[in-house]
Amino acid sequence: MRIRLLAALLATQFTVLAAGQRGPAQDQEAVAIRNANEVYMSPDTGRVKGAFYSPANLYTEDGKGGLRIIPLEQFLANLAKGEASGQSRPTMTIDFIDHAGSAATVRVTEISDVARVTDYFSLVRDATGWKIVSKTFNVEHKAEANSSSQSSMQASAATLCPSDELQALKFLAGNWSTAESPVSSGGAITGTSRTETILNGCALWEHRLVEQKGKELFDAHIILGYDVTTKKMFLFYVDDGSHTQVYEGRREGGSWAF
Repeated sequence: MRIRLLAALLATQFTVLAAGQRGPAQDQEAVAIRNANEVYMSPDTGRVKGAFYSPANLYTEDGKGGLRIIPLEQFLANLAKGEASGQSRPTMTIDFIDHAGSAATVRVTEISDVARVTDYFSLVRDATGWKIVSKTFNVEHKAEANSSSQSSMQASAATLCPSDELQALKFLAGNWSTAESPVSSGGAITGTSRTETILNGCALWEHRLVEQKGKELFDAHIILGYDVTTKKMFLFYVDDGSHTQVYEGRREGGSWAF
């Protein structure tokens, strides 16, 4: 496997390029499970029903210490109402896939303006392929705050980190889609990233998925942090192929390069 990671900071621009390739033993079942779950994650709510076996249910805590059971048809009706009102679907990322034989579990994180939802999907493979038999989920509602209080919180958090080396990179927080340039001979390599500031602004965490022609190349987690003792920036990389890399940043003309 070959991995390229490059980070550069020029004024307000920071770029991370990553590419990788697994061997012929790539887990095709995991790819099929991911593809099945991505039907649920589609922004087209009309496709979501096709991700489930029928009947299927969704499960969560009811807020009173009991179990809430949501039938699939009720869930689909709620999605349709949200779409009709102009409500967009949350940003979703697959955190992990675990499977054995014809059974699988997938965890997905959904982030919207009002909540963070953690989903656990149970899937079964039959003669037609993989489908979801149930979804169990937890909802964390985001605290309501006006813009002035949010600014105050952000300023307070910034003062807690003893280094300001990462301040210029905080714009990276969010959800991103990337494309390789120039395009590889084997086909375009595309990626999606969810990036967050962590540890009171002292580090950046990224969950990155890279694909080529619809097939996963790697699913990786990256942490970028600055060490005040050595005055060096470090990038830590690990992926689902058990590949781990540590890169030490160096200053080049006012930029950080790895």
